[in-house]
Amino acid sequence: MSEPVPKIVHVITRFVNGGADENTLLTCNHQAEAGFEVWLLYGNEFTKRMLDLLDPRVNAIAVPSLVRDASPFNDLIALVSLARLYRKIRPDIIHTHTSKAGFVGRLAALAVPRAAVVHGVHILPFTDEPFLKRTIYLLLEKVAALRTHAFIDVSDGMRDLCLANGLGNVTNHFVVRSGMDVERFRRAAPANDIATLRHETPGAVVIGYVAVLERRKRHRELLQTLLPLLGRHKSALLVMAGDGPERPLLQKMIDEAALAARVRILGFRNDVESVLAACDICVFTSQREGLPRSIVQYGLAGKPIVVTRLPGIEAVVRHGENGYVVASDDFSGFASSIEKLLENPDLRARFSQASADADLSPWDARVMGEKIHEVYAQLFSDRGGRPRGQRAWPLSAERQNSDVAEC
Repeated sequence: MSEPVPKIVHVITRFVNGGADENTLLTCNHQAEAGFEVWLLYGNEFTKRMLDLLDPRVNAIAVPSLVRDASPFNDLIALVSLARLYRKIRPDIIHTHTSKAGFVGRLAALAVPRAAVVHGVHILPFTDEPFLKRTIYLLLEKVAALRTHAFIDVSDGMRDLCLANGLGNVTNHFVVRSGMDVERFRRAAPANDIATLRHETPGAVVIGYVAVLERRKRHRELLQTLLPLLGRHKSALLVMAGDGPERPLLQKMIDEAALAARVRILGFRNDVESVLAACDICVFTSQREGLPRSIVQYGLAGKPIVVTRLPGIEAVVRHGENGYVVASDDFSGFASSIEKLLENPDLRARFSQASADADLSPWDARVMGEKIHEVYAQLFSDRGGRPRGQRAWPLSAERQNSDVAEC
């Protein structure tokens, strides 16, 4: 008689075209392919594209009251809704992602005391915030940490920040890189629209930025910083792939500077790998992040990278070897770093080769899936428990898949 299949519930605030969302998508699909019973509970913001990309075996349920902004009324309803869903599903693992779902989802897990709770640390909400907001956010994280058996951090920097602020301990933090199809970025051909733009500009050097157009990504500051540089370097072009609430304002800034021919907002792109293949320099100016997937993709594409300092960034960008890492508030230094690369093709080529030679295999989606599975297995081993009706957590995802196929 076959044993019951372990149940895993993932909870995320938004299921849109963002890094944490893609990470969750790939994790759900990997686990569904391995034969687990997988559930995804997502909030009121989602895209049809992301839902369509889910493995059909993943049970996806919208929780409309799960919203990104603070809303005591909605948050209470979301708490009750998640608790009811947990009691109905009776999961072995609850794996939360992002800040709001992380807090509400872990608190709701009190309704199912048998479940092991894992929180994915993609970003920490209390970093780079005013004192009062930081204090409140940190307090909420500490409360949620009381109902957390394991933390999965996207970078060493995220882990270290958690530990420095009293969230968890060295034994229940696990660094698992945010996975992707690494070969897709290594072998891509340049996007046709950017190739055409390059053809129209003699000696063009294309600067690329891939990020959701939201305030914390600081596209405004990047544009303001690059205006003098674009004036000095007529061959420099800037393309920004992404969409979001900042787009109208950014387009207005571009139009007022009469730079529409040289600065393009590309909108959301399914072919990010081709966008990057068409770029000569890649940049990232966010102030508050984990380790952005875009930066890893820049490295996979073999590009020189200019970034603001973020936790764990040194795993991908080695200052002076394949790019420049600049202090978060030093936009003058950021512009100077870009200008060095604009003026020196040999330096660009050297940095490009260094990026291409880097070992970024830990970011392979398959590696991520297996490492998350190992965390689950170790968690059950350490707790001395097991999934409901099972002798132990399955040894490997592949073994679980094989066992299910034989039933």
